[in-house]
Amino acid sequence: MLRLLKPEETGYFDTLIANSTGPEFAQTAAWARFKSQSWRPRHYLFEKGGEPVIAITVWLRKIPLLPYSLAYAPRGPVLLTAAGEAYLPEFWAAMKAEIHRQRAFALKIDPAWTDQLLAEQLKLLGFKPVHSDHPFGGVQPRFTFRLDISAEPDELLASFPKKLRYNIRYPEKQGVVYHRGTKEEVAALVAVLEDTSRRKKFLGRSADYFERLLDVMGDQAALIIGTKDGQVVAASITIVCGRQAWAVYGGMMREYSQLRAYYGLNWERMLWAKSKGATSFDFSGVPVDRSESSPLYGLYQFKKSFGGELVEFIGEYELPVRPFLYWCWRTFAPTLMRTMKWLVARRRQATEVK
Repeated sequence: MLRLLKPEETGYFDTLIANSTGPEFAQTAAWARFKSQSWRPRHYLFEKGGEPVIAITVWLRKIPLLPYSLAYAPRGPVLLTAAGEAYLPEFWAAMKAEIHRQRAFALKIDPAWTDQLLAEQLKLLGFKPVHSDHPFGGVQPRFTFRLDISAEPDELLASFPKKLRYNIRYPEKQGVVYHRGTKEEVAALVAVLEDTSRRKKFLGRSADYFERLLDVMGDQAALIIGTKDGQVVAASITIVCGRQAWAVYGGMMREYSQLRAYYGLNWERMLWAKSKGATSFDFSGVPVDRSESSPLYGLYQFKKSFGGELVEFIGEYELPVRPFLYWCWRTFAPTLMRTMKWLVARRRQATEVK
């Protein structure tokens, strides 16, 4: 049975996800509250014999000028137990009916699953694979590195290659000091990310965005900052959910790149994640094109240097609920999205010129 949760059950919902076989912070009610300014979240449990076996958070976004919404479950659903996989066909049938009731025309998913058999099952159930030209493979990264950090700190550090251990220790020897930042220090992170976005041509976020993130996620998120002689040289935000941690935002100032502060920063992130009970560290995506000619090859090499396992998820899928509206969406939305991105890029260039 599929059950829509009440607001007072969201803490219970997040606990189930944190203790599941594959925790995903993007599916938590806490993350949905953070994103609720642009989406309307709904939290569901699929129960068998009174026991929850599958959880899903669905975000609804209304389409302008139409009484219909697009439904999106980032990194969902989450299998709460190993037995949950057996109930997926029944679960999807119930979800399709519920999404239709919520006046959505399609459900988009990109679960953190690696089993291609589950991908084939989705196709048999009516899901359509989505092919993206995004450098990371879609809204959520298709590939990532995940590192086992369950060992004791000394043992974990000793397991790294000699060069990596040197790079991790080097910033401290050069006078870089790391500390857990507060919401009042978000400006330091924004400055670092703005410097990174100018070099990598990523879209930046405002200070309000990160302040709200830290407020909503509470002790499940950490702002860690590296400084030298009082000057910020690197900064990051890390999120943890159950045994899994993610390096969600971060960067270093180009002016101080010779300090290699980002190596030490990632080590500090791992230590914090371990203190919260995490045993796995996700580097939050690597590009689809990992050839030496790729403009993102340096990013790939940096994350690879920590020795994690390269993980490939099954990718994005969409379930049409109202076929004609879905056809319109797939036909015209790509052009609309490209236009919107072009306008945002032009606005940013105009701001930089000023």
